Amino acid sequence: MKDTSHPAALYKLRKVTRILALIILLMVVGGFFMPTDYRVERSVLIDAPRDEIYKDLFHGDSLPNWMFIQKGKVEPFKGALVEGDSVALSYDEVPEQGVLSVIELSDNRIRFDVRPKPKVNIVHNVITLQPSNGSTLVAWTIEGNLSAGLLSPYLAMFANNIAGDNFERSLQNLKEQIER
Repeated sequence: MKDTSHPAALYKLRKVTRILALIILLMVVGGFFMPTDYRVERSVLIDAPRDEIYKDLFHGDSLPNWMFIQKGKVEPFKGALVEGDSVALSYDEVPEQGVLSVIELSDNRIRFDVRPKPKVNIVHNVITLQPSNGSTLVAWTIEGNLSAGLLSPYLAMFANNIAGDNFERSLQNLKEQIER
């Protein structure tokens, strides 16, 4: 007897692989037309006056404690950062260091750039402090552009979820530190 089920199975397998190849091709082509830039925003209401939060944000005794960096930390430093100052970021598993650079300090807005590691694109950060009935709304926005090849547009699409958790942790740490 002749087995006729074998050619039918090969035909189905060929059909499935062609459909998968077409889906992958469409995703690659679609990625060329998607943006690689991202924007993430988070905020927290802290029960403290703006001035108290402002003086603690970039002080050497507090910044390394509140800013959460996945598998890393802000290197300890003395005093407070001012415009033009930078501080190193170190990581547990890699010898490369990143850098946080203060760009602008004004009454209600702080701009700083972070280069997580050498040869990684700069991430632009803005923290705004808005008084609100005896408390202060601290809003943190980051913007950047990814250059991870074909995955960049898809990573940018999910940046809000990927990076958002880190910023929520940082803002919660800041809130707990200030409200003690």
